[in-house]
Amino acid sequence: MDRMFDSHNRMSCHHEVAMVNPYRPLPSLSPLRTFEAVARQASFTRAADELAITQSAVSHQIRSLERDLGVALFRRLNPGIALTEDGRTLLEGVRAGFDAMLLATERVRSRHRVGMLTVAAPGAFATWWLVPRLGRFAAAHPHIEVRIAVMDHREPDFRRDGIDAAVVMRAPRSRAPCEMLLLREKIFPVCSPALMRGAKPLRVPADLAHHTLIEEDEPAGPGLDWSSWLSHVDQPERTSIHRLRFSQFGVALSAAIDGLGIALGRSPLVDAELAAGRLVRPFRKTLSMAAPNVFALSWAEGRASDPRLAAFRDFVLDEACGCELAAGPCGLPPSQRDAARLGWASARAVRRSTVATAI
Repeated sequence: MDRMFDSHNRMSCHHEVAMVNPYRPLPSLSPLRTFEAVARQASFTRAADELAITQSAVSHQIRSLERDLGVALFRRLNPGIALTEDGRTLLEGVRAGFDAMLLATERVRSRHRVGMLTVAAPGAFATWWLVPRLGRFAAAHPHIEVRIAVMDHREPDFRRDGIDAAVVMRAPRSRAPCEMLLLREKIFPVCSPALMRGAKPLRVPADLAHHTLIEEDEPAGPGLDWSSWLSHVDQPERTSIHRLRFSQFGVALSAAIDGLGIALGRSPLVDAELAAGRLVRPFRKTLSMAAPNVFALSWAEGRASDPRLAAFRDFVLDEACGCELAAGPCGLPPSQRDAARLGWASARAVRRSTVATAI
């Protein structure tokens, strides 16, 4: 009888051990969030502002976490703080854990967020090409809400940035499985009509030596600067030419519209300004240069069948294919002088099937 009792007792103890929470030794989430914020901001004060709590609360949570782990996570400097070796080890694991939780929660949210589509794009492309066309997309798909996230000078991370699709720059012959080529820009000088009528003529590229050249500090891609264009038209780059620099393409265009100098226009981004007469091309159309890279629409692997993404992909493909600078799978559309252009709209299904085959 005693042996039966002992055997039953051992089985019960084994069962209890098996049911122990495997995550019980983990610190609570709140101090870990605070630790990550302090490490990222390198400041207790800035972390407190980010988390909307007091600096003393931040200090208390960090001290509590250090007592729990039995190690110092930060070295107090004068001024500032720095992670210890143990702190760096913990930070690596905490960020990996937060990334995994972020991915899981975004997946859950996306199942119930039927109408939202987040698209990242370079600022110039979003402002001058994409946004003016969104009205047509909204009219065709009123149930889909588009959110534009401006993203310059870096590759998008679909998971961490929380985006569904992105407009990116790619090589003209790129054939990535989750990308679709859209447009290849043409680069040429533009200025205000008043500048063209001014005292200093603008008939040939050599006349640029008498004017201010407007340019971006960091162009969106290679070959979008004055050095590249001047080399393309066999003109020397004179260091004596006055320059006016801006951090954004849109601000540079605004300066050109106001007559402050001559900017490098990028078609189709400047087409609306040219059509409205706010900008003009001072030289003949042959003095233009094709951009080395093209705009492409990219999306996360496994998302091609998402109905929101499919609708947006069809829309931007149609808009791009209606432009003479199309770089997508349908190739160049018929010329406006060609009567066959009337049948272009009816061929959308063919172009879309081309894209579907490619992806």
